[in-house]
Amino acid sequence: MLATKETGRAARSKSSTEQGAASSTLTKLVVAAIDFGTTYSGYAYSFVSDFKNDPLKIYANTKWNSGGGEGLVTDKTPTTILFEPNGNFHSFGYQAENKYDNLVNDDEHEEWYYFSRFKMTLHGQTEIRRDMELIDDQGHKMPAMKVFSEAIKYLKSQMWQSLREKIPDIRDTDIHWIITVPAIWDDGAKQFMREAGQEAGIPNNQLDLALEPEAAAIYCKAISVNRDGSCFEPGTQFILADLGGGTADITIHEVGESGNLIELSPPSGGPWGGTKVDYAFDNLLKNVYGELVVSSLTQENKSDERDLKREFELKKRTFPVEDTIRFRVLSKLTEMLIKNGQTLDQTLSGTIYEGHVMQKKHQVHISATLMSKLFEDVKMKIIQHMQEVLIHHPEVNIILMVGGLSESDVIKKAVKEAFPHKTVIIPEEARLAVVKGAVMYGHNKSVIISRSMPFTYGISVAVPFHANKHPESKKTYKGGNYKCEDTFKVFIRAGDTVIPGKTTVQHVCNASTVSSANVEIYRTKSKDPIFTDEPGCANVGSIELKLNNTSAQVTPIQITMSFGNTELSVQAKEQGTNNAVVAKFNFLH
Repeated sequence: MLATKETGRAARSKSSTEQGAASSTLTKLVVAAIDFGTTYSGYAYSFVSDFKNDPLKIYANTKWNSGGGEGLVTDKTPTTILFEPNGNFHSFGYQAENKYDNLVNDDEHEEWYYFSRFKMTLHGQTEIRRDMELIDDQGHKMPAMKVFSEAIKYLKSQMWQSLREKIPDIRDTDIHWIITVPAIWDDGAKQFMREAGQEAGIPNNQLDLALEPEAAAIYCKAISVNRDGSCFEPGTQFILADLGGGTADITIHEVGESGNLIELSPPSGGPWGGTKVDYAFDNLLKNVYGELVVSSLTQENKSDERDLKREFELKKRTFPVEDTIRFRVLSKLTEMLIKNGQTLDQTLSGTIYEGHVMQKKHQVHISATLMSKLFEDVKMKIIQHMQEVLIHHPEVNIILMVGGLSESDVIKKAVKEAFPHKTVIIPEEARLAVVKGAVMYGHNKSVIISRSMPFTYGISVAVPFHANKHPESKKTYKGGNYKCEDTFKVFIRAGDTVIPGKTTVQHVCNASTVSSANVEIYRTKSKDPIFTDEPGCANVGSIELKLNNTSAQVTPIQITMSFGNTELSVQAKEQGTNNAVVAKFNFLH
């Protein structure tokens, strides 16, 4: 038996939307957010008492010290993690980088496990396994869940250390945790991060996920990035581009009458973050110095390689587009080139790099023209995608840019030139906009009035067969009648406006046994799918039901699915009985 009833669909009126989100305000003493980034990670927190009076009074560690000779201080720490040969956690961030460099230089690293920039393994996958493994710097494997959870556990412990300096007797139950995730991630990746948070010791009922561009939008609206605050008056629409290390997340919001945010289109974007620029720089070095010389640097002196990456990370965000850029560490590659019997001038003579890469005393200078070309692919894809999104929202006149890549003069200039009639704003602390906005979201989730569904969700059902509209290939005989299999029963459509805590879909089905039931979930970008095996349709997970049924009779189960939160949620009850039913979405394979 299959039946569906839908409620709460596409309500856009002020009364219904604000009422739907009103119950989402939290009352914990502290909200703490972990910004788990591709390249860098960090944390922030604030107290409920402070938030009521000053929402922007948020504490964050903005002085992560790299140690070593360069004395680099950053507002986040690298997303790198080191495990001992026995698999125990050793260190995270700059400490992990420095320790591993020393191990390599002493030739003692072979049995250690070192992972960096591993967040992108969750991007773009519709079939994420709970037991999947990551491959480290040397080809060693370790369960991904362990790597992610230990990283979260470290950031959690650092937050605790800072918090206890202010309130020594703070308890675990006094804190609500937020972990940030890209808005364009699939449901399985979000579930993986939630379970990693639980593995790190965060109780499920004290944990929420925040969508990164959405969190940034909340923060930007709060700080009123233009001085008079007029750009966030009710009715204002703006595009938010969160340009991080791994992804570019694009959203469009409108400011509601109460100052809350309405999402106008589903989040979109792609893997167009700062790491793509890093790869382009690596290819440049190989073209200039040769792969043999570049690989020798990584093999002979890990510290020099690390210093070069840190130096480029800084130059990438801060170099002026009209000047040459000086690199101290690149002189190490020039020295290695000379040892092989060549000078840099000889190597570059007659190539496209002649005049753009120059050795001057103890530094190598790279022209701004050549440096800018490293951004070409990322820049083109970001701008092209923003143009495509804005075609459907021509009334949007404000572009907000956050994330580390947004600080690059190359990206700033390109966006301003591509959209000369729009106001482009990069707020102060653009790299901290996500984590601080996540804290604010944790205090009051009702700041998001509504969201727009990125996919159509539904299940596969068998319906009465009609020869005039159903293909013979799907005709089957069941229960004394001919049925059409694989019909896509739509629960919610792509582009539908959904209200957090309000938009629900009810579905009634018979359990497959007296003890359990499993309903497969499908999704597609199409608004009107007919069959679940059409191109673009994918089986993304299931609803799992465990019954406390004491009788031998199979009874109908009423499933209530909620759409509009950062994650899909489900509840169920066994109709006509008091038996308990445990229901959950499972998007991991």
